[in-house]
Amino acid sequence: MQQLSEVIRKVLPAVIKEVNEVRIPALESAWGRSFKEELANEDQVTVEISKNYNRVLNNTLFRHVSAILKDFREHTTNGSDYVLGDVLIEDKNSFSDSGGWVGNGFDKTPVHLLKKFKCDDNGRIREAFICIVDLSKCSSQWSDRSINTNRSVISFDKEDLSNIHVVYGEMKVNRVKLKPIMKKI
Repeated sequence: MQQLSEVIRKVLPAVIKEVNEVRIPALESAWGRSFKEELANEDQVTVEISKNYNRVLNNTLFRHVSAILKDFREHTTNGSDYVLGDVLIEDKNSFSDSGGWVGNGFDKTPVHLLKKFKCDDNGRIREAFICIVDLSKCSSQWSDRSINTNRSVISFDKEDLSNIHVVYGEMKVNRVKLKPIMKKI
């Protein structure tokens, strides 16, 4: 996973530049209006950003990483998104500044690539936090899925810090929980 971390750190500026300058404008063109106009009246803006940006971000990151790391491949099934060698990897994005991530209720592979992003008022990504974590080594786990939404959440206890490999940004240790801290790109 160290090699994956190094490659992500290396390509992240180019990924975000492409997303901000090419992919988001293409989304705005498809919407027929700007980011501000599209999401102006949304009650849950971070959820809507995630729904609209996830595929764009993940595809762009995958293309950049796999161009360097040849054994990093897509493996989209319930519970995983990528495979590196023989290790399955689940990918989750969040556009919230909360300490956690939201996922679907499906069982997931232990290794996770967890990403958080912060957008400016025009929908351009300005900050990020990325980590790789093997949940089989952590006390924190995905919550039981909600009956009404089939969603589960995860955040990390401070005891899990040694099992979280921060790729970009930093992890703040609070009294009980860890808090991902985004860094400007």
